[in-house]
Amino acid sequence: MKVRLLSRYLSSLNDESLSIAVLFLSNRIFPFGSKFVVNAGFGTIMQALSEISFLDKDQIQQSYMQYGDMGALSEYAVSKKHTASLIEQQPLTLPIIHDRFKGIADSIGSDSSKAKKSILKGLFLDCSPLEAKYLTKVINGEMRIGLTEGLVEVAVSMAFNVELKKIREAMLVSGDISQVAFLARSRLLHTAIIKPLQPLSYMLADVMFTAEEIINYFQKPLICEYKYDGIRAQMHKSGQQVKLFSRNMTNITNVFPELVQAAIDSKLSSSMENIDFILDGEIMGLRNGKPLHFQELQKRLRRKNVTGQILTDVPIVYIVFDITYINQEQTIRNPLRQRKEILSSILFREPIINAKQEVVNTAQKIIAMFEKSRDDGYEGLVLKDPESRYHPGKRGRYWIKLKQELDTIDAVIVIAEYGHGKRAGVLSDYTFAVRDENDNNQLKIIGKAYSGLTDKEISTITEKLKSIMIKDDGYKIAVKSELILEISFDSIQKSDRHDSGFALRFPRIKNIRSDKNITDIDTLQKVRHIYENQSYLSDK
Repeated sequence: MKVRLLSRYLSSLNDESLSIAVLFLSNRIFPFGSKFVVNAGFGTIMQALSEISFLDKDQIQQSYMQYGDMGALSEYAVSKKHTASLIEQQPLTLPIIHDRFKGIADSIGSDSSKAKKSILKGLFLDCSPLEAKYLTKVINGEMRIGLTEGLVEVAVSMAFNVELKKIREAMLVSGDISQVAFLARSRLLHTAIIKPLQPLSYMLADVMFTAEEIINYFQKPLICEYKYDGIRAQMHKSGQQVKLFSRNMTNITNVFPELVQAAIDSKLSSSMENIDFILDGEIMGLRNGKPLHFQELQKRLRRKNVTGQILTDVPIVYIVFDITYINQEQTIRNPLRQRKEILSSILFREPIINAKQEVVNTAQKIIAMFEKSRDDGYEGLVLKDPESRYHPGKRGRYWIKLKQELDTIDAVIVIAEYGHGKRAGVLSDYTFAVRDENDNNQLKIIGKAYSGLTDKEISTITEKLKSIMIKDDGYKIAVKSELILEISFDSIQKSDRHDSGFALRFPRIKNIRSDKNITDIDTLQKVRHIYENQSYLSDK
C-alpha cells in the first residue's frame, strides 16, 4: 500500500519536483558527490525555532528532551509561532524548499550561522506545524516513515512501468536516485553511465576463513593482493578536476591535497597524454615502507585545515587496485585481468601507486603470502577472480577477504554510558549493534566495549554522542545510529542478554570508523558465520 501511494504521488510530479522528491524520500537533500551540503546543526535549528515562537531557549531545550525528536519539536514550536513573514506568504513547493536548502549550503564564512538561521526562520514562518515537522526531518536525514532508497526504487519502477532490475542497474552505475527517476520517466535508463566526479557504488568482498576453502571454491588461479587497513576511496579525475570519495560517498578531497596534484600529473605511459579516470583503491598511512596504524590516518579526517605539519606527521599513499572508467569508456564490464592491464599502462605520480599483486593457485602459496602480509604490517589478503567484472554495490564471491581466523566487526553505537573514576563525566562505555538482514535490517545488540580508546578520543566521542542523543536516562543515553566502531574480540558466545542471541567475548575498540556509515556495518549473519567457524576450529 505504501509503495502504491508513493508511486501515484511520483507519477503526478513534474520533472523538477520528481528529482527533488525522490532525494528527500531517500533521506538525502542533494545527490552523492554534490558540492552542496546542508550543514544546519541542532543548535541552529533550535535557535531559529526559539526566535519565531513564544518559546525561549530553555523551553525549546526542555521540549526537545520531552519529545526526543527534532521533527516533533519543530511541529510544536511552529504551532506556537508569534511572528508572520514580512512578505506575502506563498505555498511551499519542493523547488522553493530545495532552492532555500541550496542557500543554506552556500552560506559559508564568519556569518554563515547567522545566514543559515535566517533562511531557516523564513522556512519555518512559511510552514504549517506539520510541514515544519517534515522539513526538519528532511534537514536531519531522519524521515522515519518506513521508506528506504530501495523502496523508493520500487515506487519509481511502479510509477513509470519500468523493470525494477533496470532501475537498480542504473542506480549502481549512476548512484543518483534523482537522475535515475528522471531517466525512468523518460524511458532513457539505458543512457545511465559512469561519469567522473559522480561517485558510484563500491564493489565489496565476501569473507572466507581458510586458504583451503578459497582454493576449493574457485579451483583456478587467483589474483592475490594485500588487504590494506586504510580508507577505501574512489579517485575521480576529469580534466584538471580531482575528487576523492569515501565508502559513504563523502567528499574527502580536501583532506588529502597531495593526491590531487599527483592525479593531475598522472599520464598514459605509452604517450604521456593526460587522462580522465575513476580509480578504486585504499588510502594508507605509510612511513619508511611500513603502514601506520589506522588511528594515525584518522588524524587527517578530523582536521578541518590540513597543515604542512600534518602532511609530514601522517604521510600517505593511495594504493590503486581497480579502475572503472578511463577516457570516456566505462570498464566495469571488462574482466579484472583487463582492468589490471589498463592500470599498468598508467604512469602514476607518487603518492599514487599500483597495488602489488601475485597470481596464486595453491593453498600453500596463499598461506605464504598471508604470512608475508602480516610480517609487512598488513591485515591479510584479498583474493580475486581474474575473470570477474566490477559489480558496483554488490558483495559476492568474486573478491574474497582472508584475514585472521576471527575477523573484526564493524558495529554502530546505540547506547552510551558515563564512566567512573577518572572517566566520570564522559561517555566511555558503548553498547553496539549490527544489522539483521533477515529482520528488515533491524539493529541487534551484540555487546558493550569500554577499552581501546585514548582519553582524547573518549572526549571527542563524548561530544559527538551528545550531539546525536535521542534519549537521556541520566547515567546513560540512547543515540542515533551514526557512530561506527571497529571491534576486535577473542571469541563469540551465544547469549540471552542481547536480542541478537550472541555476545562478543572481551571486545576491544580497534578504531573509530568515521569513514563509514550505518549501511557499512556488519550483519548478524556474519556474526553467526564467525561463531560457527570458531566452533568448528575448536573441535579440530
